[in-house]
Amino acid sequence: MPVGVFFIGAVLLALFVIPMRTWTQQRTSVAEKSQQFAAFEDINDALQEEVDVLKTPEGAQEAIRSSLGYLSPGELRVPMLDMPRAAATLPDKWPYTVVVNILQVRSAQAIRNSGVEILNPLQP
Repeated sequence: MPVGVFFIGAVLLALFVIPMRTWTQQRTSVAEKSQQFAAFEDINDALQEEVDVLKTPEGAQEAIRSSLGYLSPGELRVPMLDMPRAAATLPDKWPYTVVVNILQVRSAQAIRNSGVEILNPLQP
């Protein structure tokens, strides 16, 4: 009798337990792959939207502006810069006022020569 029980147990193990374990592993694997596929679909949709935008003239022009920095004819680039902090405040006495005036004139000349208009946040 014990051989028959052992044989029935082996048959049940071979026909039910091992396939169930394989089935649960496959189900877990399919769920993981489905999540990866959904993530890739989202990425693909976002990239397709970007391609669709770049196929339009406005989208191509905006991409050229943002990535290469090109301007259309008649446009002027106006960078918004923070005022740099001075290392020290200069006194309002004779030799220092000359230095401050020279620095102001030189920075104004550099701005005029570069063709870039800089907005001074301290000026209204």
